[in-house]
Amino acid sequence: MLRFPFLHHMLMPKEKNYPCLLLLNDIHVSKDNIPEFTANWREALDICRTMDIRDIALGGDLFLSRAAQTLDVLLAVHDALLLAAEYGMRVTMINGNHDKVNQESPRGYCHIFDQHDNVLVADDYIALPCPNGQRFILHMVAYFPENGSFPEKLERVRLDPERLNYLYIHEGINGALSQPSDNELPVHFFEAFDKVFVGHYHNRCIIPKTRIEYIGSSRQHNFGEDEEKGYTVIYTDGTHEFIKNKVNTRYKVLDVSAERTGLHLMDELREIDADGRYKVKVRVHAPQAAMKSVNKAALLEAGATKVELIANDEEMLEASSSSLFEKFDSRRIRETYEEFCREKQIDEVAVGLEYLSKIENKPCGN
Repeated sequence: MLRFPFLHHMLMPKEKNYPCLLLLNDIHVSKDNIPEFTANWREALDICRTMDIRDIALGGDLFLSRAAQTLDVLLAVHDALLLAAEYGMRVTMINGNHDKVNQESPRGYCHIFDQHDNVLVADDYIALPCPNGQRFILHMVAYFPENGSFPEKLERVRLDPERLNYLYIHEGINGALSQPSDNELPVHFFEAFDKVFVGHYHNRCIIPKTRIEYIGSSRQHNFGEDEEKGYTVIYTDGTHEFIKNKVNTRYKVLDVSAERTGLHLMDELREIDADGRYKVKVRVHAPQAAMKSVNKAALLEAGATKVELIANDEEMLEASSSSLFEKFDSRRIRETYEEFCREKQIDEVAVGLEYLSKIENKPCGN
């Protein structure tokens, strides 16, 4: 018996060009967002059912926590994959950096599900089977550290001279962020590929003068991300389109001056709140002296999730400079770190605090 009983679908004749594959990545399921994950996954399946797509490629970071997964999280993923099987869909996965405890290990949390009849999980590299008439082949390489073994894994990819060669990975590549890192991969590594789809960085972008495209996470996770989140559908002729997520919570940031915090902003917040999908952070930019005029309570009551007051005058800059050493004492560093983890929904707070305590107790130098 075939492990994938619906593969016969791939051999059935269809119109000349049709959607055949859906890509999504950076789902980041955790114990705190299972309903959001479920809605996200069901929307992906609904798109596949509507467009008659039978293959889903998951490009890393299915999970949020690197340290451990709760039973509720594992069961949520288990049920999601069973639902895909019920709809006759195959899921091919690569582990992202959040899906591994040991970043150089070939196996990660996704391997827990590799015995599902409709699931394939790559240890390092896999090429998806091509149906008749498909002009491209999709190569998927799992996450390994950019400054570690990933370049070696990439060399194992065998290009198909008869098709367009597309690559789907979960890595940091130079040119995607405004501030590049020495640890990111150079773009010339990917010159042999006709198209490179990338997860890892959550905002969509195309690296200039390349065929490398970050396709964005499947939903927003915090206020630091833009709203262009969703799914990438590839057609048999190799073209692709982006389909925006419509079901998950949106995070919107409104930057306003103190003068704009009156009735007009209140009405805007109520209108957004009535939509039911948004969390809104209002950032009020004003001189220090004008801060007292901002009614934070009224903004929160009108629908803002969070209100930040940002002083923009020279007096505040001088005060910040004079309090530099006070600001960065060990207690404040720990408090700032904990706030950052809450904002970014980072689970491994204790690990970071442990490292901070070691730094506090270590003398300067080697």
